[in-house]
Amino acid sequence: MANNLAEVFKESAEKYGSLPAFCSKDEKKQYAATNYKDLYEMGLALSEALIDLGVNARENVGQMADNRLEWIITDYGILMSGAANVPRGTDVTESELIHILTHSEAKIVFVEHDKMLEKLNKVKSQTPNVKTIIMMDKNSKATGVLKLYDLIQKGRDLRAKGSKKAEERIAGIKPDDLFTLIYTSGTTGAPKGVMLMHSNMMHQLNDVLPLIKCTSSERMLSILPVWHIFERVFEYISIKAGASTYYTNVRDLRDDLAKAQPTFMGSAPRLWESIYLGIYTKVNDPKITPPVRRAMFNTAYF
Repeated sequence: MANNLAEVFKESAEKYGSLPAFCSKDEKKQYAATNYKDLYEMGLALSEALIDLGVNARENVGQMADNRLEWIITDYGILMSGAANVPRGTDVTESELIHILTHSEAKIVFVEHDKMLEKLNKVKSQTPNVKTIIMMDKNSKATGVLKLYDLIQKGRDLRAKGSKKAEERIAGIKPDDLFTLIYTSGTTGAPKGVMLMHSNMMHQLNDVLPLIKCTSSERMLSILPVWHIFERVFEYISIKAGASTYYTNVRDLRDDLAKAQPTFMGSAPRLWESIYLGIYTKVNDPKITPPVRRAMFNTAYF
C-alpha cells in the first residue's frame, strides 16, 4: 500500500497503465489523452533529471503555471525527486512572486510560458535565490532557460545508463515530508505559506475516495486553479482511482462539458452562479430570446 504520493503515482501506472490519465487540448482544440504509464514514465525521467540538476530531497521548487498537462508532469517530477512544489497560477502579481520565491527559498522555478517568464525576469534582481528557470511550453523560443521536455529526455538517457536515483528518492520520502508549500490568496498582507505533508494528502485519498466511490470509468473536469488544494485533492483522487481528468477553463467550459461528458467535477458556488447569471441574462434579453421561448424557459424553470 502506498505511503506517499510518489508511490500512489507508481501504483496507478502499474494498475491502470493504458487507461487515459490526463486529457488536454491539442493544436486543433481537441482532447488528446496521456495514459498512466506514459505519465509516470515522464515524471520519473523528469525526477531523474532534476536530481542530476542538483535538486535535493525536501527542497522547495517553484511551479508557476495553470491547468495543463505539463503541470501534472512537473508535479510528478518534483514530488518523485523528494522535493516539494511551490505552486501558483500565472496571474500571480510581481509583489506576490517576490515574496513567494524569496520566502520559500526556491532555487529552481518552472514557468508555463513566455509571459510568465517575462514576469519572473522583471523581479530577477529581487529574487537572487532563483538560479534556474525551466520552461514548460514546448513552443517557446526563450533563451537562457532549460526546457521541460529536454529535461525529460535527459532523464531518460540517464535511466538508460542505469541510474535509479529517482527510485532511491521515492523510497526515502517520509510521511511528514512536505509535498507542497501553497501560498494563500485573498488574505490581508503578504501570502502565507501553508505546509502540507504527504501524510495530509494520503489521509484525504484514503478517506475521501471510498465516500465518493470514484472508479477508473469516471471522467473528471478540471476547471478550478490547479494549484488550489481543493482541485489538487480531486486530481490525486482521480489518479488513485484510475479515472480520467480533462483540463478546461471558464471560456471553454460549455464546449468541454459536451466533449468530456464528466461524471465528476470539483467546483465552487461562484462558478455556477456565474453560469446561471449568464444563462438568465440571455434568456431575458428580448434581442436574443424570442418571447415564446422565454416564456417556455421561465415556465419550465419555475
